[in-house]
Amino acid sequence: MLAVGLGSLGGSLPRPAEAATEAAFVSEQVFAVAYGKIAEVYLQQVDFGRLGLDGLKGLATIDPTARAERQGNTVRLYVSGSVIGEYAAPSLSDAAGWAALTTKAVERARLYSPTLYQAVPERVYQVVLDSVMTDLDGYSRYTGTQRATSERAQREGYGGIGLSLETANGRTLIRNVVPRSPADRAGIRSGDQLLAIDGDLTARLSESDMRDRLRGPTGTMVLLTVARDNNPPRRAPIRRERVVPNTVNASVSEQVGVLKVDRFNAATASNLRDAVLSTRQSVGKGLRGFVLDLRGNPGGLLDQAVAVADLFIAQGKIITTEGRHPDSRQRFEAGPDDIAEGMPLVVLVDGRSASSAEVVAAALQDSGRAVVVGASSYGKGSVQTVTRLPNDGELFLTWSRIYTPAGYTLHRQGVQPTVCTSRTGQDDPVALLSDLRDGRARPMTQFAGWRARAADDEEALARLREACPWKEHEPELDLKVALRLLAEPALYQRAVALSSTNTVAER
Repeated sequence: MLAVGLGSLGGSLPRPAEAATEAAFVSEQVFAVAYGKIAEVYLQQVDFGRLGLDGLKGLATIDPTARAERQGNTVRLYVSGSVIGEYAAPSLSDAAGWAALTTKAVERARLYSPTLYQAVPERVYQVVLDSVMTDLDGYSRYTGTQRATSERAQREGYGGIGLSLETANGRTLIRNVVPRSPADRAGIRSGDQLLAIDGDLTARLSESDMRDRLRGPTGTMVLLTVARDNNPPRRAPIRRERVVPNTVNASVSEQVGVLKVDRFNAATASNLRDAVLSTRQSVGKGLRGFVLDLRGNPGGLLDQAVAVADLFIAQGKIITTEGRHPDSRQRFEAGPDDIAEGMPLVVLVDGRSASSAEVVAAALQDSGRAVVVGASSYGKGSVQTVTRLPNDGELFLTWSRIYTPAGYTLHRQGVQPTVCTSRTGQDDPVALLSDLRDGRARPMTQFAGWRARAADDEEALARLREACPWKEHEPELDLKVALRLLAEPALYQRAVALSSTNTVAER
């Protein structure tokens, strides 16, 4: 709270900011929810004396003359070198107290800084919470309203009709119609030209306007005017539904089903199940197995990663998670079915495979259900909770570590492929499999000691990284190796035997 009047603060005070329009208020509730959630669920206990002060220091991002410092139990706020406010510092664990102090200090600073006065509240939330997040781990972050809205749509779905647009040569074309979406059922196809939305010509609308007009509350109607080839335009009234983007793409190569998963959203496991069943039906008895391509997959929803692994694992542990909050300590077990009925499975990973992608790869590898091929994955072995704040922004907070069925953490080290394709000078699929074919390949159990220490031991981590580096390499090489493995059942079984690893530490 404000401790003293302006007259006793000393120094030459700047005049309060003057503006033609009233500045919007910064909501204490945004900081209260954010700080309270950090105190409740973050992986480690935090010191709000440091976090709260650093949050106020973030104001300098907007106005470099704004700064905050703490002396004893007093927090002082400066603008242009003069003290403009003094506050009694709450205790180090008082999240609500620091949220209240932050709000009062921000509003005070805006009175004396024209730059801060003119900043919209969202900009203030961003700089303060960004500064707070730098005191936590690298995966905890604040996402502002606009970006959070877009990410939620990708993750959880949105009210719409299930298509994307592309503007080229003055024409608006429809691309990527989501299967079984309202647009798909209405007969809209990729390549159709979109002429109008609710009677307004698309030629007069921006891309963002068109996107906003296509989306809306579920159950509402939108009228599209479309044309295909040289046929006359037709009108298509479509009712909006919840649409979750499809992140799974299926193809067939050499009698092998190739399943590419771009990320994990609310529909990934369901779409992958459909892709497996459709591939089995279309290829028939000649199907030799599947390749699950997780390269470049940054992760996503943990429950979907567990569900994807469970599609192929008939029994046993998938992952365990451990954190400070009681609800963060979980153990996930596989159900009694395998959608591929034991057919050979190869998983592709690279240095950009992270988080949920690593959960799936590690579970399938440790259980002996699949052979992992490629380069070492990213090494994001933590789970984040997502809190929607009162301003519609989102707070991502790390609250647990992930442990694989073998007991090691994915943190920093990631997943080690059974067949590494990223070593220098190795670009021939036949040569890459020669050690495996001749019995010289190193079993995953030999990595157990390094894995047990790699989360905190730089030498152990370096050994793992040297064994199969992150290095970029020819993308087609991974698939060629996978297809060759699946073409030789005996070689595949030898790789599976090497993939299974002893438990590092029971959890």
